[in-house]
Amino acid sequence: MHIRFLVILCFGVNSLLAAQVSTHKSSNSEPALPVIDYKACPFEGCTFRKWIVTKDVTLYSTWKKVRKNVTTVKGGQVVTGLTGVHITYAPDRGQVLQPLPELGLQPGDIILRYMYHGEGFADIWARGKWWREYDCSFIAEKDNSGCLRDCPAKVIAEGRKDWWVQVKTSGGLIGWAKAEGHFDCMDSLGGDEKCDKLGTSSTPTGDTPTTSALARKPVGATVRPVARPLLPGDKWSPLPPFLRVGLAFFFSANSVLSVTSV
Repeated sequence: MHIRFLVILCFGVNSLLAAQVSTHKSSNSEPALPVIDYKACPFEGCTFRKWIVTKDVTLYSTWKKVRKNVTTVKGGQVVTGLTGVHITYAPDRGQVLQPLPELGLQPGDIILRYMYHGEGFADIWARGKWWREYDCSFIAEKDNSGCLRDCPAKVIAEGRKDWWVQVKTSGGLIGWAKAEGHFDCMDSLGGDEKCDKLGTSSTPTGDTPTTSALARKPVGATVRPVARPLLPGDKWSPLPPFLRVGLAFFFSANSVLSVTSV
């Protein structure tokens, strides 16, 4: 009886330990691929506004694999950027060379780098934890660019990523295209005069205001009519209309009573 109880207890302990090891491994398993970031504009100054097409580009019905051609836009035409999707098919792999206590990493650990945000910031993952928009200036690139001295981590394998954008043509057609090398004026901080002029003349998608008052109108607000200036021939009075009418009626009634009494 006691031997059977001990055997059952041993099996139970082994099962519990196995479950704990399995949970630990799953928590440290790399994120499933692809990793998709919606509404993505992955660099400093990136802005969805009016862009200039730099070379002929085909627009598709979606950024996904199963897609249809919508139209082809010629180089030099102006389109409006609406939104974007960043897809990481395989992240950059960086190896830790020195202890990184702020990340809890030791030499030999692997850092996975996903979407870039500009100015050295990117989404990274390591030892089962995400760090969003983390300063990655401590990582040296595979070609030794980026971090230049005393770098605690280095890229050992470059990943594969795509950035698709949805645009609207001047004719009203909407489609998706790969962003790289196809559009100019995406950077609002570029200081390009031709791009800044495009930006000032653009109107947000779906908004077709007919007056400046409507253009400034918040959703659900009421637009008050703007009073026009007095024109020649207009009679000005400091009294509101209902008082003027009331006084006119009062004086008319008094005049009738005076005539009657005479």
